[in-house]
Amino acid sequence: MNRNNGREIGARLIILRDYLYSNADKTHAVSMKDIQREYANRGFSGKNGAPLNIKTIYSDLAALEGDFGLELEYVEKHKGYILLNPPFEAYELRLIVDSVQASKFITQAEAKKLSEKIVKHFGNGRRQNLNRQAYVYDRIRSQNDSVVKETDRIYEAITTDRKIGFRYFHLHPDRKKEYSKGGKQIIVSPFALYWNGGNLYLYAYDRKKFRYYRVDRMERITQPLTEEREGKDLFNEKSLTTQKAKVFQMFSGKAYSVKMRFRNELTDAVIDQFGRDLLMIPDGAEHFTITAAVEVSPPFYAWIASFGCRAKIISPPEAVEGMKDFLQKAADMYKDDGNT
Repeated sequence: MNRNNGREIGARLIILRDYLYSNADKTHAVSMKDIQREYANRGFSGKNGAPLNIKTIYSDLAALEGDFGLELEYVEKHKGYILLNPPFEAYELRLIVDSVQASKFITQAEAKKLSEKIVKHFGNGRRQNLNRQAYVYDRIRSQNDSVVKETDRIYEAITTDRKIGFRYFHLHPDRKKEYSKGGKQIIVSPFALYWNGGNLYLYAYDRKKFRYYRVDRMERITQPLTEEREGKDLFNEKSLTTQKAKVFQMFSGKAYSVKMRFRNELTDAVIDQFGRDLLMIPDGAEHFTITAAVEVSPPFYAWIASFGCRAKIISPPEAVEGMKDFLQKAADMYKDDGNT
């Protein structure tokens, strides 16, 4: 086989593999004529423009099975081939597309582009079923179009043990951005990225402490800097201790082993927050108690308060006092001071 023939065969195999990935699945067969047509459209045909020889196509199909690991089956009923081991199963692609569409972190334009790329991996027989959006109640998307691509720089910095820089902002009621440190670049040592509530957070050391940063509020994320990361020992220590504590809405706080009592009808809500492996101890006929590591913070107290008299912090005293203070400040704000 000369070099040109080798390149031609390699090109054909790639074309045929991609065509089968995109068009053949367990519900849609690809015929020999379909393959000949695809080859002709991509510049491969026989003498005088005739369809490519069937023996050549058989040889290509055999090569895909032997060298690429494709599992093909000829279905006599449909006079064509189906692919038994596609790159993704139907339910896997649906999960990926729905996850992309549901993410608040990804802008609408980026979600549409990613979904279209994913859909190409699905056979024509069911592709239309994937060409849809996942509608999620009360979803508010990020407005930062560049953040998806720039996030890769964070992963690279973590992998290469380097610091990164960025600008960080919060929004005012008038939708204007207010930048931390007057818009100056913030330099941190990145250690991890966490998903929480549909948002992506960077967990990083800023030379004083570890902080969480909403990634979609980060702008002008730099390429990894030359400086090595700081805070590695602290991160390892937190990973073994306080990082195991439950964090509510990514608000950092002091970690405690918190004992709480709930009414039985709150079982689902408690499991959603703390997981199925949580030990729930009956406390009378109508209540149960749990003990969990929690980084106590205003969002944690707000979560407990949302259940009214059906949930209560039992210990430690620091968490109980924090809850009392949280409720007192909320009550004080609603006291009648003569203003309407």
